[in-house]
Amino acid sequence: MTNRILVPIDLSHDVTFDLIFPATTTLARHHSATLHLLAVVPGELGAFPYVQRGLIDDARKQAAAQLDDFARMEYAEDINWETEALVGPVAKTIVRRAADLEAGLIAIASHDPRASDLLLGGTADRVVRRAHCTVVVLRSNPNWTWSA
Repeated sequence: MTNRILVPIDLSHDVTFDLIFPATTTLARHHSATLHLLAVVPGELGAFPYVQRGLIDDARKQAAAQLDDFARMEYAEDINWETEALVGPVAKTIVRRAADLEAGLIAIASHDPRASDLLLGGTADRVVRRAHCTVVVLRSNPNWTWSA
């Protein structure tokens, strides 16, 4: 049986890319795991009446292609990975996909909290509270280096 790590990636926060790829490389190597990279396009976008038909699916396809491109550039040949892009409520989709994949770990990057996160709760916070597996929240820290 293969260990599986779900790695949700917010393609709109590229500041986390320098963190997520080295960290998940280390985790994958240490645990002989397959990485399942996931981009979630917020399904709420389709609720607005002025959104063109097909825009959400186009956004999902573009996210899938971008995620695949990033993985090809960032991961060495010894890292097993797969990518997927889904549409839905972000935190719920991450938690549901982790359960569907029987992931043993979710490795999620968290950006610096904003005032709105304190009121509404950030995605990483909602994933930590709802996930049925271990969740590692990765934050940028000058005192810690992920070595591959």
